[in-house]
Amino acid sequence: MRWHTESIDFASEDGMLYGELLLPRGEGPFPGAVLCHGMGTDHRAMRPVAQRLVRKGVATLTFDFRGHGKSEGIVDENAHRDVIAALRFLCSHSKVNPKCIALVGHSFGAGAAILASAKMKDLRALVSISSPGEVKGQPGEVLASVYRKVVQLGSVVLEYPRCGALPGSGGLAGFIFRLWMRIRGYRLRINWQSALGIGQRLRSVALEQMGDFPKLFVHCEGDTIAPYEGALDTYERVEPPKELLLSKGGFHSSPLLPGRLREGWVTWLVCALTQVKEGSEGLRGKT
Repeated sequence: MRWHTESIDFASEDGMLYGELLLPRGEGPFPGAVLCHGMGTDHRAMRPVAQRLVRKGVATLTFDFRGHGKSEGIVDENAHRDVIAALRFLCSHSKVNPKCIALVGHSFGAGAAILASAKMKDLRALVSISSPGEVKGQPGEVLASVYRKVVQLGSVVLEYPRCGALPGSGGLAGFIFRLWMRIRGYRLRINWQSALGIGQRLRSVALEQMGDFPKLFVHCEGDTIAPYEGALDTYERVEPPKELLLSKGGFHSSPLLPGRLREGWVTWLVCALTQVKEGSEGLRGKT
C-alpha cells in the first residue's frame, strides 16, 4: 500500500514539536498510532515501524520529543505532555478515527507513553517496548549509574553528543552510541535531575491509573539497558487486559528491527486497532 507523508509542527505545553505524519491512500477515516522514540534519537528511529504500520492501513505520527531533533525545549519530567499533544494532533486529523488510536513507545518513549496513557481514557491500545522498570524494588544497574551521575551534576542542563556519552552507557557501548548520534545527526538537550522524574512517577502513579484498553509489553532477555526483570515487574502491576511478549536474547533496540519479534507486536497492534482476532494468538510467553 502506498502512503502520503507530511512534515508537521504542533504545539506542546512547553514549545513547538516537529513530527512526521504518514497517511494511507484513500479517504479514511483510518486507525492511528503515535510512535514515541527513545532517548538520544528522534522521530527517524521510529520511521521504519511507521512505514510498516501505514502499509497495513494505520495512520502513524512520529515526532521529536522536547530537547530532541528539530523540536524546541529541554527534556524534563514533563515529556509525557509531548505524547498527549501528539495524540490530540492525530485525533484532530480529518482522515483519522479519533476513537481508534494507539500509543507505541520505545525505552524512554515507552515510559512517557505509559504516563500519557494514564491520562487518556479513549485509547484503543498501548505497546510498551523495552521500558525501564524496577528490579526487586530498585532501579536496574544502568539506571542506578545514571542516578549517581545526577547527584554529581545537580540540575545542570547538558547537551549530547557534545558532552560525551549518555550516563549509564560508558565504555565501548557509550563510544559507539555517541558516534552513532553524530553520524545520524541526533541531538539531546536534557535536565537529568528533572528528567528522571519520569521513572519515579511511572512507578508511583501511572501504572495503577491506566485504563482497561489492551496493553502489550515487549522486551528482550538480553537487554542490558533496561533489564527484563523490570519489565516483568511493570507487567505484573498493570491491570488486564494485558499481554507480554518476551524474546530470548536480543538487545535494547531489537524489537524495532525487522524480524519475527517486530512482526509479532505489529500484528498484535493492527489486530487491536481493527478488532480482528486472527493472528493475535501465541504472543504470550517467549519467542
